Amino acid sequence: MKKIVTSVALCLAASASMAQIGAVAPDFTATDINGNSHNLYTYLNAGKVVLLDVSATWCGPCWGFHNNHYLEDLYAQFGPAGTNEVVVLFYEGDDATNSADLHGTGSNTQGDWVTGVPYPIIDEAPLSISLNVYAPLGYPTINVICPSDKKIKWDLWDSQQATPAASLTAMQAKVQEVIDQCASAANVQENSLLEASIAPNPTTGATTIRFNATTAEKVTVSVYSVSGAHVSTTLYDVVNGANAIDINLSGMEAGTYFVKVNSNEAVSNMIPVVKK
Repeated sequence: MKKIVTSVALCLAASASMAQIGAVAPDFTATDINGNSHNLYTYLNAGKVVLLDVSATWCGPCWGFHNNHYLEDLYAQFGPAGTNEVVVLFYEGDDATNSADLHGTGSNTQGDWVTGVPYPIIDEAPLSISLNVYAPLGYPTINVICPSDKKIKWDLWDSQQATPAASLTAMQAKVQEVIDQCASAANVQENSLLEASIAPNPTTGATTIRFNATTAEKVTVSVYSVSGAHVSTTLYDVVNGANAIDINLSGMEAGTYFVKVNSNEAVSNMIPVVKK
């Protein structure tokens, strides 16, 4: 059973469900405890499956999951030192906790969550994620997010908690299943070029991206600097047929930027646009 906590630290039980599965994962940018920035859609646009563990320092089931090193083992197998197909992020989902709690010296913690952890740990207030999507039943929620459609495919906690002794093997199989499914979708996407244009170009700020979509769906429009650094990603609803999306670069410095459109069916080339 998942556990959530109120402001007076009263734990409430919630029944297992998979309400968030199938939802499009909202984009977020967050800074980890070492000062590194993480943008969800940058990872997804790079073709990475993202494992997002939303937990709380006071949460007993979260602590049990942590102490079994499940996330660490998944990171070792699928992360940079393994197949490099997965990005793992730990997100402390209670904005009332603090750094002392995270390091095991505070009054609202199960122990030290930091020592020996190889993957990024995010602890911030206010939160930059929606708990209604990423932890609808409380903590822990281990979201498995697919890069090709940006949807949450699985919650490893809800799917595996009934058999903890065998859960690592089951989690590995489930993550591999999502990798395979999303890779197949990505291969289709890579072979389908979305023809897009931008005008006016150059622009002093406002410009419009035009393209044809083969179905009504959600697309992402990402902007990158000339050095390849991620600037922004925005999700849009589009219609079947001709679409025109207005973007505004007025708050950016003068120079060359690149814009990329991703849909479920196709992806555009990087389109250069000059900001005057």
